[in-house]
Amino acid sequence: MKKTLIALTLGGLLSATLADAQCCAPAIKTADNGKATLKPATIANGSTVTLKVTGMTCDKCAAGVQNALKKVDGVKAAEVSLDKKQAVVTVDSAKVKTEQLIAAVDKAGGDRHTFKAEKAEK
Repeated sequence: MKKTLIALTLGGLLSATLADAQCCAPAIKTADNGKATLKPATIANGSTVTLKVTGMTCDKCAAGVQNALKKVDGVKAAEVSLDKKQAVVTVDSAKVKTEQLIAAVDKAGGDRHTFKAEKAEK
């Protein structure tokens, strides 16, 4: 059975399938200026890896990349910036390699998007 997302707006009724609503829908803003902020994670005994990420087009994409990075075993924190097109990831370097982070980003797009990551030059 196909599920449908229905929302009531000022102009009337808006209907879209759930699959359509999953990507590129407005994400909830948490910053005062409405933009995602990139904060280097400060976690004890963690090393920080910065990745350049391409293919993100909206805040929902950035959130998907961030969630994919957080699921990698050994990741302590991940902050993704759509504006800067980068991810700052704090990891337990004994458990995770940069290649695993890159693979997680590449898979995060699924069938809808193509995200690519590479280690950023310092």
